[in-house]
Amino acid sequence: MHARFARAVILIYLGAAAVGVVLLVVALATDLSYQQEVARDTLLLETQVRAYYLGRHLHLLAGELTRLGLRSEVNLLDQNIEPERSLLRLAHEKSTFFNVGVAVIGADGMTLWSEPQDFLKSGVSLQDAPWFQAALRTRGVMIVPVQPEREKDSVLFMVSPILRAGQFTGVLVGAIDLAFEGALGTELHPGAHRANVLATRTGVVIYPPRPPAFSADPGWRALVGRSSGEPFFSQTTLRDEDSPADTRTVVAGAPVQGTDFLLLSLVNADLFFGPARTRLVTRLSLGLALALVPVVLLVFLLRRSFRVFERSEHQALRGERLRMLGEAVNLIAHEVKNSLNGLRVGLDLILQGDKSGLEARHRQAVGGLRTEMERLSSFTTELLSFSKGVVPRPVGLDLAEFAGKVTDLARGRADGLGVSLSLVAPRERVPVRADPSLIHVVIANLVGNALDALAGDHVAGPSVVVTVETQGAQARVRVRDNGPGIPAPLRARLFEPFVTGKPNGVGIGLALSRRIARAHGGELELEGSGPGASFLLTLPAEAA
Repeated sequence: MHARFARAVILIYLGAAAVGVVLLVVALATDLSYQQEVARDTLLLETQVRAYYLGRHLHLLAGELTRLGLRSEVNLLDQNIEPERSLLRLAHEKSTFFNVGVAVIGADGMTLWSEPQDFLKSGVSLQDAPWFQAALRTRGVMIVPVQPEREKDSVLFMVSPILRAGQFTGVLVGAIDLAFEGALGTELHPGAHRANVLATRTGVVIYPPRPPAFSADPGWRALVGRSSGEPFFSQTTLRDEDSPADTRTVVAGAPVQGTDFLLLSLVNADLFFGPARTRLVTRLSLGLALALVPVVLLVFLLRRSFRVFERSEHQALRGERLRMLGEAVNLIAHEVKNSLNGLRVGLDLILQGDKSGLEARHRQAVGGLRTEMERLSSFTTELLSFSKGVVPRPVGLDLAEFAGKVTDLARGRADGLGVSLSLVAPRERVPVRADPSLIHVVIANLVGNALDALAGDHVAGPSVVVTVETQGAQARVRVRDNGPGIPAPLRARLFEPFVTGKPNGVGIGLALSRRIARAHGGELELEGSGPGASFLLTLPAEAA
């Protein structure tokens, strides 16, 4: 019982803990989703801010060239380059605006002057350069990427046409190297992200100087080309030169205003979402630990309680055994004493009587001696059977016929007590496999107890009815009397050894009878609580 209670307590706690853990997991999963959403929004916003400041910076540089082109000193029609040279040298000789250089290109595409001189060499024609042809066509300010001479450079040209009276007279060119540290501050150079990439809408990488391995993949061009001028966020798998396997990558992109460029922030997905997942695992681990610690403590306390209970139970069982042993010894001594007293009285009758009527007294004394010896023998037989255990030796048996024979043996005693003893049995056989001697003990005990209950003037018309019947796979013998019944306080312990309600009873008969019934795979029980007593013996029926 204590173990069942402990299991119930642990199961109830585990059920409650499981519900709590499920709610915790749901809450943490919701929090993880929220944290990931916040991280995505933050990365996208950061990329938009970087793209905005990059576009603003580029347009400031282009605007500076446009302002210079509108100065009166810049007039390529006068065939005098000195005013332009002085102006540009004064404005940009030590300027960090254009960290590669500035140059003046004539209408024919020839370099008229550059600072530094090796930026665009004088006398070299640039008429076939795509950016020069585009300037001829559009006659507007352009920001164009160019193929750098060195692999480590990422060069952008700011091209501002020089117009006089609507006539194209040449262009001013300013060049910046995006790879130069400090050129654009934090707009491009990596910070907390794995990489910042500046690319055209066609997928051509402007920055970093050495295009990543994935820039040649069709998936990259599809990713960049899908932009419709709006910021976007995506998760994709990109090739990584530093890793043998493709890398799951988070990509946030934003257009650079006023250009055909896209600024993209690329982050390893595991690193990007790692902190949120780590928080989830940490919180879940703490929650599980907090749920398991009480279980461990509860099991520890229950184990201690079990040990205390087990010791108490052993002590109680020992006390109960000693009590039952005392009762058994008392009952056994009482029975033996009664039998010895009967034997002594019989002997006194034989040895101390006078000569008259000697033969009659001898027969009476010998009869009494025989009765006491049979009672003592029966008592010791039951006691030995109970103590050694019951081992049936079953044979085929007609329970209806057998119950009739046992009942007939008690009919003389019933007639002497004025009790009506009857048998109700079916005409057909009631086959069982049982040990006849043991079943005889059970039925004889039940009938004898019923007759004992009716001895004296307890009821009018005393009767005992023995009923044999079959029900399903069971053969049943019911012994019912109309006596005073079993007292309520005795009913719960009626089948315990040495428990009896009879003044001269030992309390072994019913305990032994139940043990015999169970040894045969059956049962013996007390039925109902009505007037009289009804005992039901059930045995497995044998197929006819």
